[in-house]
Amino acid sequence: MSEQIYYDIQRKKNFIIDSLIHLGIYKKGNKQLYELTLQELETEYEAISQQRISR
Repeated sequence: MSEQIYYDIQRKKNFIIDSLIHLGIYKKGNKQLYELTLQELETEYEAISQQRISR
């Protein structure tokens, strides 16, 4: 994996983590957000977003 791709993935992960923390989410199960993969973070963010829209 090139350095640029790695950098872009980390930047996106950090953005989603910051967004989840802003929404009051700090962990998923027994894992800290920083331990999750990008795909897991995206799935969690989407689920939380859908819950907030449904309210």
